[in-house]
Amino acid sequence: MERDRAQPYGRCAPPHDRGGFCLTETALYWLVLLARLRRTELARDLAELGMYSGQEQVLLQRWDGRGFTQSELAGRVQAAPATITRMLQRMERAGLVRRERGRGTRGGRVFLTERGWAARDAAESLWLRAEERLVANLSGSEYASLRSLLTRLGD
Repeated sequence: MERDRAQPYGRCAPPHDRGGFCLTETALYWLVLLARLRRTELARDLAELGMYSGQEQVLLQRWDGRGFTQSELAGRVQAAPATITRMLQRMERAGLVRRERGRGTRGGRVFLTERGWAARDAAESLWLRAEERLVANLSGSEYASLRSLLTRLGD
């Protein structure tokens, strides 16, 4: 698809020529709108399981016997350390994670509990259903292209 070289992405004709607010036609606008819509749906589904939005991102990490430090989790889910601290406190009260302090070390490591593993399975199912809703109208090749483009945009 060749785009008009005279008009860069996100740029519009002068207001008197365009008859509307063209920033609503930008890729960023649609990405934000779509992300908000799908995030709201996912948050509703998580709430039905007694989970809060964002917790699934912690649960869906590739857990192993070593667990994670809070700062590792913060980096993986792109959240502020204070946000992760509050989230983990809530998840610990719900029995989803346990924290273990290391001897002579500051901080500690976070591990999923048995209940956390079950919640992870449920969160994974919800995530996959949300993914299916998101891409329901795409062919396999369109889906592959979308994933490739989104990956490139994230670099």
